[in-house]
Amino acid sequence: MTDINELAKKLKENPEDYKTMEEYAIALSDSGQNEEALKYFKYLRKVFPENAQVCYNIGIIFEKLKYNNEASQAYEKALKLDENDIDIKFNLALVYIKNNNLSQAEKLLTDVLAADENDQNALFHLGEIHSKLQNHQQAIDFLLKAVSLDDNDLIAKFYLAFEYNKIGEVQKSIDLYHKIIAKNADYSWAYYNLASIYSEKGDTDRAIFYLERTLKTNPNDMQAVKLVIKLFFKQKKYEAAERLLKQLIPKAPEQADIYYLLAQVYNSINNPANYYKFLKFAEAKLITFSGDKEMLKNEIADFESKQKK
Repeated sequence: MTDINELAKKLKENPEDYKTMEEYAIALSDSGQNEEALKYFKYLRKVFPENAQVCYNIGIIFEKLKYNNEASQAYEKALKLDENDIDIKFNLALVYIKNNNLSQAEKLLTDVLAADENDQNALFHLGEIHSKLQNHQQAIDFLLKAVSLDDNDLIAKFYLAFEYNKIGEVQKSIDLYHKIIAKNADYSWAYYNLASIYSEKGDTDRAIFYLERTLKTNPNDMQAVKLVIKLFFKQKKYEAAERLLKQLIPKAPEQADIYYLLAQVYNSINNPANYYKFLKFAEAKLITFSGDKEMLKNEIADFESKQKK
């Protein structure tokens, strides 16, 4: 790999060396300097407006910058210039998925598979598309083949486990989540989905166990926080709820939901001082509150009004 400084020097010596300019722009992008790389590629597009590879590289940079609409336009231009390029079709399909243009993405990925029926990435993303479309059996068929080609693809296994649960194959789903955790003990979503399954089955203790594991790996998962506190409340385990929420505060100090839930714990055990204290803490972090902000303000106002009587 040519050193980026050498490329810069070479380009300075010959500013019209377009091959070096392209290599330099790619090197800039690879080093995270995407805005600077984009300037060079836009210049190259002016010089070579019919060059599919230049448009393709512009799409890649826009995608890195999370400008998905601009990325799709660049890839679409590239595909018009080279309608058989599989890499362009694949990248454009992924942007379409991000933009929720699922039918267009499916068509492109089907073309990718026609060129190589064992393209594992295309199989996975077709599974993802059908999962989003609620076509559960089709999603499972694609994901099974993707996993058969790469047993280490934990994301494909995660989607597959999710789809099994959707069609009522709960034990298959549980088994797959455990296989994911065995490979990656920090896969918080696998713990959360296991907890959700056990919660639906009425196995509250096991659901709480997996929710606590979820929060150990991702203390900012507010869905998990809300569900575990709901289950603690169901069992009237207010001390356990208090203990867990206090443990989470240093790990996620800006999360208003944690303070609000702790206030509700104190309200349930008739501790008005701490109830009000943690409502005010939640209000101070209001920007991160996932609930109704006006409701929180009204709850504080109601408490203050009652204290004045």
